[in-house]
Formats: sequence, structure tokens, C-alpha cells
Amino acid sequence: MKKILSVLLSLTFIINIFALFGTSTIEVQAADYAATLRSKGFPESYIDDLVKLHKKYPNWIFEPLKTNLDFHAAVNGERKNHSNQLIEKSSGTSTSMYCDCSQCKKNGQYVIQEASNWVSASEKAVEYYLDPRNFLNEKEIFQFESTKYNGTQTQSGVESILNGTWMHNSKISYKDTTGASRTLTITYSDSIMAAASRNGMSSYYLASKIRQEVGGTKPTAGGASGTNKTYPGIFNYYNIGAYTGALDGLKWASTSNATTAGTGYYTNCQCRVREKATTSSKELVMLPANTKVTYKSTTAKQSDGHIWYQISVTYNNKSYTGYIRTDLVDKKTTTAKPDTYNRPWTSPHISIVNGAKYIAQNYKTQFTGYLQKFNVNPESGTLHTHEYMANVAAAASESRTTYTAYSNAGILGITKTFSIPVFKNMPDDDNSSTTTNPPTTTTKPSQPTTLPCVTGLKATGSDTKQINLTWNKVSGATGYRVDIMKNGKYVKYATTKSNKISVTGLNSFQEYTFRVKAYQTKSNNTIWGKYWVGVTYGTRARRISGFKATGSNNSAVYLAWNKNTRATGYRIYKYDPKTKKDTLYKDIKGANNTTLKVSGLKNNTKYYFKIQAYYTVNGRTYWSYRTNAITTATKYNMVTLNSAKSNSKKKITVKWNKAIYNCSGYQVMWSTTKNFSSNYLTVNVNGRNSLSTTLNTAQSGKRYYVRVRAYKTVNGKKTYCSWSGVKSVVVK
Repeated sequence: MKKILSVLLSLTFIINIFALFGTSTIEVQAADYAATLRSKGFPESYIDDLVKLHKKYPNWIFEPLKTNLDFHAAVNGERKNHSNQLIEKSSGTSTSMYCDCSQCKKNGQYVIQEASNWVSASEKAVEYYLDPRNFLNEKEIFQFESTKYNGTQTQSGVESILNGTWMHNSKISYKDTTGASRTLTITYSDSIMAAASRNGMSSYYLASKIRQEVGGTKPTAGGASGTNKTYPGIFNYYNIGAYTGALDGLKWASTSNATTAGTGYYTNCQCRVREKATTSSKELVMLPANTKVTYKSTTAKQSDGHIWYQISVTYNNKSYTGYIRTDLVDKKTTTAKPDTYNRPWTSPHISIVNGAKYIAQNYKTQFTGYLQKFNVNPESGTLHTHEYMANVAAAASESRTTYTAYSNAGILGITKTFSIPVFKNMPDDDNSSTTTNPPTTTTKPSQPTTLPCVTGLKATGSDTKQINLTWNKVSGATGYRVDIMKNGKYVKYATTKSNKISVTGLNSFQEYTFRVKAYQTKSNNTIWGKYWVGVTYGTRARRISGFKATGSNNSAVYLAWNKNTRATGYRIYKYDPKTKKDTLYKDIKGANNTTLKVSGLKNNTKYYFKIQAYYTVNGRTYWSYRTNAITTATKYNMVTLNSAKSNSKKKITVKWNKAIYNCSGYQVMWSTTKNFSSNYLTVNVNGRNSLSTTLNTAQSGKRYYVRVRAYKTVNGKKTYCSWSGVKSVVVK
């Protein structure tokens, strides 16, 4: 008794301890992790957001990438050439994000730098996208994840990234150099998965990159069409070398740097001609790989650690004289070598696989999407240059696409490492990351003067003609625009002031994709936010029609139903009328499979069944409503046929076992056909205990087939159970 009392007192003490301190456990854990982040070298303004992410995804690892760069100096370095930082000019973007210096805005118009609507980004825009703290959330942090190969990534995840483009679930189809149409047996996602594994790259990164560069509802982008008149049948899915537009990229993809017999000096990669023999001097021109230059002289080792060639070159009808680093130029010999990247790229597959090889080999120190956009890794040796894309928002945009792929694949929470750049003298940052008394609040850098992107868009359910959507409210929003994708294009469905909507008038058993953005109307002026990445969901099917039982025996019943042509399959459920619960019995694959034998049942027993159809697309499954339960029953237990022998001329002696249940007698059938379809006779043997009979046949030396079943007579009507097995005998 004393021992029991002691245990109870101990438990009471423990419960009281938890009551006193349990509520602060989370805070203690958060404080401990915050201290860990500070010890790694993260400034205070990073801590709160990273702690929140760690709380939700405890397997994520955050590492500071210490650039040792002054933040404002880094901004200036990235904007040394304003044409290297571009932003799309659109109605949803504040004009403060466009550069309005005398070179970028002339006669009241922004200078178009690329395509039809890309202009130079302002200092404010570069500050925003360069500052990692603006992207420490679960959707945009993936720009800091490694671009190296990840074996947990799946092809279905790649397909989810490609969703909404012509590449989604499609075999590779293209025009070759002669203009002829070609279709490969592999899909675009097959190529991306192959490119990832062969080159040690992240498949999600490659898919996001391709979607960013050439994605769309149709393959009309310059790098993906194959129909450019200057470079027909040439593809560049990553737009490598597209410094001023797709044409540059196609030229690069069409040019082999394979050596041929002879001598001379050729660039072995993209490289810059400098005004003086130092990396800090003015850039005269950027030359693509395999450009022939005329050698003049060789310098001694310079202060930047490099030896330089003085060269002259003619490029794009202009002549230049300057300096190129010796490690960026090959002296051709008489030994021929193949092109490093297997150019020309004459198919999408060749472009996807070999473009990944180029990225892997040329961006080793730029191992995140962020670093490929903003080269601030001090180990690269080419700060603020050698950057993959001009789009200032590219890394953030690709990150959101990667998030969607991880989410759809169900692997958001697995271990991932993020290398997050840290600068000196960041805006509103006291740089006291080692302080023991961090400020209670931290001022965050300013946001662009547009509405925030809608977050949390999801489908909450559907009916046969309706899908319900919800999303998080945006502070200050007047309302929201909801778009639906039709025929590969988004079109407006409706605007609403609520953060939820029911999209009606849809087809049953069909998948739809939606997107939503917020807007704010003030003084007849409307400001738009960015679209949330599209969410895809499907409607239900109507209940299956024609569901019925078509027959039974002592241990099985037979079911049938009408086909739903869009179904991936059907599920049959047993229903228990006592508990009113359904239990899955069978998952049937294929729309055309519309019958089922339910076996292993008890004899002479009632059973209840329901059915529902489903269809699966891109890893998502949608269900019809289940039917009402139908009722059927098994028959009486069958009789076992023990023997059928012919001991006398034209006679068969038949014996069987006694029926388990009370019966009125037995029916015996014999026939010269195995399936008893013709030439058969029957005889009834009265009495449950009558277990044999002798049959008379018309022929000798003929094979006969025999079977038996029990029957019960009720009110003058015979009810038969199922037939026994069949035995055969050759009659004497």
C-alpha cells in the first residue's frame, strides 16, 4: 500500500511540473534554436523567420553563406550594368520597381531591354530581391536549396512542375532541321529525370528552370519552338547564352566548339574581353564559346592572380582589342575534339540533357538558384558576373514552383539544407548577431509597393459540377480575381470580395486548374497583386448506374454495373446494415471492367454491396459518390459428388455426400457435352438420406459428364442450390 501511495505521489508531482512548465516548452525550444542560429552567424533579422520554419519543418537545416560583402556595395555591383537586372513591365508592378535613370528611361518611356516588356530593374527592386530576408518563408526559401542531385525527387514531382505547360504528361514532339515533325517515345519529364541523374543536378531545379525560360501552354518560346528561320530545328530549353534574347541562345546552341585541324586561339566558354588586363577593368564585349580571336601578346601574372592574352576580335560586325584571361582561351592543335556539350542541339531531349551538363560544369560555386541569379559567393572569383539569368525575380519565382512540386510529392518535410547569404551592413540590421540581448523587434526591409501575393489557395471539396476554393485574406485588398484554365489558357471566372468561392457549371469527373490574385481599388485606381501558383482539383462523378446482382451460388455472388468511360477504376464495398459501415472489398482497375464475382461467402446468406468510381490524374484521385446498397444472397450449400462409375453396360452408378442443410432431395444431371448445353437428362432423387442412384445411357463406349445438386420443396415449389463439381466416365 505504501508503495502504491508513493507511486501516486510521484505521478502527482510530475503532473504538477508539466502544469507549471509545459506551456513554456515550445518557447524554450525556440529560444534554444534561435541561439543555435546566432552561433552559426545569422544576423538577428534572420532569426524569427528561421525559427518559425524550423518549428514547422524540424528536418530543415539552415547554414549562413557569409559573403563578406557590404550589402549596398553588392547592390551596386549587381547594377553595374543596368541591362543585367531586368524586370517584367506589367500592370501589377509598381513603377518604383523600374529603373528611371537617363539610360533606362528616355522621352518618358522605359527602354525595352528584352522581348516586348522587359525593362531594367530599379535599385529598389534589386535591393528587394537581393535581400534574403524577404524570402525566408516556406515557398520562396527553395532558391537557397542546393541544385545538386536529390534522389528523393520523383517524376510525378517533375510533372507537377510542368503542369499547365505543353510539356505536361506529353511525349517529346518537335520540328527537326528539315521542318519535318518528329515524336519521341519518351516524355519531357523522362528527359529531365535523365538530365538530372547524368549530370548530378536536381530534377526539380531543372524542371523549374525550363518552365521559367520556355514554359507556356504552347511551345512558342524561341528556345523551344524549333521553327526559328535563322536557326531551324535548334533548341535551347535553358536559354543558355541568350544575353539579349532567344536568338543569341539559339546561336549558341547551334555552334559547336569542337576543335578542327589547324591552329589558332578560341574561347572555351563564355568570356569577357576587358579593357585592361584585370578582372576589375571595364568589360568591352561578352564572347560566346568557340569564338576565334587573334592573339597579340601575353602579359606577366597580374595583381588579380591571372595571366592575360592581348587579343583582337570581330563580333557582331564590331571590332574590339582588349584582354582575355588565358584560362578562358584554348590554343587549337591538329587534334580534333568533340563539342563539350554535344552541340548543335537538334532536339528538345539533346537540349535538356546537355544544357544540364553545361549548368553543372559552369556553375559549381553557384549551387543555388539565388547564387545563379546573384553571384555573391566569394569562392566564385567572378562576383556579380557569370549570372545565369537577367530576370531579377527569377530565383524567387522558380522557388515557388519547386515548393509546389515538393508539396504535391508529399516530401516537403524531409531533410534539406539551405545556404542563405549573409551580408554586412544590411538595411535596418544592427549586425550584432552575437549579442546576448537581441532586440525584441526587428524592422524588416521594405516591400515593393504592390499588393502581396495571395497565399494558402486550396480546394476544400467538390461536387459533380462544382469545386470550392478558399485562400488567406490579403490585408488591404478590395477583392480577388479568380481564373480558371481552359484549353491550356487561364481565363477570368469571377471577382469576389470574399476569400472563398464556389466555381460552378463544371463537367463531372474532370480536373480543373485555378489561380487567384488580390486587387485594391482606390480613387478609381486599381493595384493588383501577384497570382498564387495554380491549384488543381477535380469534380466528382455521378453515382454509378445499373449496379445490380446478376447471379449467385452457394459461396459467391455476381455483380455488374454500367461503365463510366472516364473512370480509372471502381471500388466495391460490403455494407453492414447493423453498423451502417462500409468495408472495402475490391479495387478494380480499368473503366471497362464492369463485372465482379464476390467469392468466399457463407451459403444461404444475405449480403449488401455498394460501388463508387474514381479517376486518378497526376497522382491525384477523385471519387464519385457511393451508390445505395443493393441486396443479394448466396444459395444453399452445394453437394459434393463423390463418384461416377460404369460397372454395367449402358449404366452409371453415381454417389454423393449428404447435404449439410435439410433438403427434400437431389437432382442428378448427365450429358454427353461437358458444359451440359445439350444432350442432357435429369432425374430427381427424393429424400435427404438418398445418396446414390443408377443412370441409364443411350450409348456404350461413350464419355458422359455427371453433376448433382440439392433442392428443397416449399409450398410445392422447388428451390435449388448450386451444382456440384463435374465428373466424367466412359460407359461400358
